[in-house]
Amino acid sequence: MLARNDAVCTVHRMKTPCELVVGKILPALRASVVKELSVKYDMKQSEIAKKLGITQASVSQYLSSARAGGTKVTESFPKIKTYADTISKRIVAGESRYEWSVVLCEACKDIRSDEEFCRMHRIASNLSGCDICTKN
Repeated sequence: MLARNDAVCTVHRMKTPCELVVGKILPALRASVVKELSVKYDMKQSEIAKKLGITQASVSQYLSSARAGGTKVTESFPKIKTYADTISKRIVAGESRYEWSVVLCEACKDIRSDEEFCRMHRIASNLSGCDICTKN
């Protein structure tokens, strides 16, 4: 049996760009939308939850920064706030979830093509020389 040594046994799991979007970018974007709707548009947590299709408890956690890891991702990707503003405006204007979800897809494609995202992917997956982000 091998002795456990963290320096030797460190395992980097290959993460796809989509996994990083789902794990980091979308939660930060959702948190930004929740904050916009709450602060800028004075929506109640229950109303935000209904519009986004999430629970009121999730809304509360986004507002308290208990979810989505705070502001680190948003600082690395300022585009998130721009997309959150667009989505919030469309929600307030009464668009359906289907209609404003198009912006989520645009945000995903745009952010995945960003060099900072590519760098984050290389680090998370321990893939020096990887260029998968720029090919999709």
